[in-house]
Amino acid sequence: MDLLTVLLNVLGLGLLLFTALTARWALRGFRQSKQALREAASYVTVIVGALSKRIEPLELNAMQLRNEIDNFGQGKKSLQEAQSTLQLKYDALSKSIQDLVATDKQVLQEIEQLRSRLSVSRPQNIERVQSISPPMDLREESVLERLTPTERDTLNSLLAGPLSAPQMSKLLNKSREHTARLLKRLYMEGFVDRDSIRPPFRYKLNDKLRSSIGGPATTPPATEKT
Repeated sequence: MDLLTVLLNVLGLGLLLFTALTARWALRGFRQSKQALREAASYVTVIVGALSKRIEPLELNAMQLRNEIDNFGQGKKSLQEAQSTLQLKYDALSKSIQDLVATDKQVLQEIEQLRSRLSVSRPQNIERVQSISPPMDLREESVLERLTPTERDTLNSLLAGPLSAPQMSKLLNKSREHTARLLKRLYMEGFVDRDSIRPPFRYKLNDKLRSSIGGPATTPPATEKT
């Protein structure tokens, strides 16, 4: 019994010693784990802080991008509305142009009909010779003496018959503009008569002036039939 008791005591003492050693080892491991956990927590804090500094600009950029997308959506909507309005205006303008073209065609047809009626109803072989100034007293020598040499050459050229301004400009070797003004002045002063049926107008000597100068009398030129 004594030996058994001693053995039990020794065994219990050994078990107690093993339990104490195990507890000490576990406590030591717990302390190391706690220290490691603190270090890990410190690392996590540092990492979270660094990520936060990087995430904030990203969030700001994301917010700006969202605003730009919203603005783009509104701009696109406005552009679509403007495009629709422009299309309506274009359609209205196209219709107005088509109506105007149709109206122009109708007006042209009416003008052609009116022209046809006028050409049919216009008397044939009618001479329109006008004399604007009252008859002059050709017995006065001052009437012819007041003319310039070019004006006298013009009257002499008309002795052969009626001439137009282009024909007279070639005979006088003058420009058409100068000759046209010259003939118009002689016409306004009553030296010549003018056939005004159609341009270019033809001019002829006034009958009294022709008889005063001594040229042969001429018959008015017959107009062309239309």
